[in-house]
Amino acid sequence: MGMLLPRRPPHPNVLDIPTPPLQQAGVFVIFFFTALAFVTYLLRVYSRLKTKMWGLDDYLVTCGMVFSLMMVGPFYMYFKLFYFGWKLEDVPQPHDMTPANWWFFLAQLFYNPILAFVKASVLVFMLRLAGPKPAVRWTIHSLNIFNALQGVAIFLVALLQCLPIEANWDANVKMDPNTKCIDNSFHVIASCLTLLTDILVVAIPFWIFLGLKMKQGAKIAVLGIFLLGIVVFIIGCVRLNGLIKLFYLPPDGKDPYHDITVTLSVVEANVAITTACAPALRPLFVMWLPKIFGNSTNRYGNKYTAGSKLPYYTGPSKGTAGLTSAAHGTRTDRNGDAAINLRSMNGHKEVRSESPTGSEEEIMTYNGIMRTTDVRVQYDAESTLGHSRVSIDSLSKGDSGTKEVVVEKRTL
Repeated sequence: MGMLLPRRPPHPNVLDIPTPPLQQAGVFVIFFFTALAFVTYLLRVYSRLKTKMWGLDDYLVTCGMVFSLMMVGPFYMYFKLFYFGWKLEDVPQPHDMTPANWWFFLAQLFYNPILAFVKASVLVFMLRLAGPKPAVRWTIHSLNIFNALQGVAIFLVALLQCLPIEANWDANVKMDPNTKCIDNSFHVIASCLTLLTDILVVAIPFWIFLGLKMKQGAKIAVLGIFLLGIVVFIIGCVRLNGLIKLFYLPPDGKDPYHDITVTLSVVEANVAITTACAPALRPLFVMWLPKIFGNSTNRYGNKYTAGSKLPYYTGPSKGTAGLTSAAHGTRTDRNGDAAINLRSMNGHKEVRSESPTGSEEEIMTYNGIMRTTDVRVQYDAESTLGHSRVSIDSLSKGDSGTKEVVVEKRTL
């Protein structure tokens, strides 16, 4: 009976291994981007709980964050035990790569689900923003199903890429004629499929937002957040280029150890988490920096802040009859009467400069994106004790006609 392989190949304590400057830079990259993603994720959790908007997309990004935290330890061990960042002549000989490959196999299992969970979170989030457009919603559902199937398939193939499994880290087992391993093309194909879904996820927000009636500045700001996903796509392209060079191109003569581009896997995964959490931080920016993020300007040029009342609009002074647009009114007339608070009128369409919760989902219905309301005030000059007729023309999609509200006006 042959000797059983240990569950984890023995190796020296990595803390006793010196860390040359280039390797120090690589270690910094590994932990910095993981910490960046974790801090952004915690801010997202605080924001969601504060606004009571916790949903399925938050659970999905939580899964991605958990896998990222599980990956950072094995990846660090692999990075140290493989002596990345060292010069070839300084690497201790003989160099047994078995322990490093064992940790790398474990890191692979944690890495592959991260992007799948993050993309699923982004797609579910976009369902909140898609509105009633059937084509957009069906596209998102289809892409989410494809992403889920792809994530499961890649995980299973990565787990069983060599049978027996020990062949993933033990070169002697891998050389056994009875060992079966998949072709290296699997890694390239998997990366290509990941890049394809990346670019589709980035393209969907353009489809959602470009057709909306919203201020150009707001549109650019919202799309700019999703454009950060392009960074993930670029990192994935660089990583794919490295895989092609590794598997299909002859060695270029460079020192295989004096290189830290392998850290791009950590960067890609954690930048994806960071960009997925960014849209959910909007309520925090509005709360912490209201002067910058809480102000907006209505169609008449009046600036409002979160939670503030709309200005009082009045018609002309007493004795003037006719239809007057609120755009030409003043806060109060010279006699100080006939003031109408638009936020307290019964039955009116409420107009706000900020959403009630500050949540990013309400971008679709507030801040002047979807609804334009023209308020006209008509006064009855025949009586000092009469009524004012306030007609509100709703121009948004789905509303038509004029709604009329009678407001009692008393003159002392």
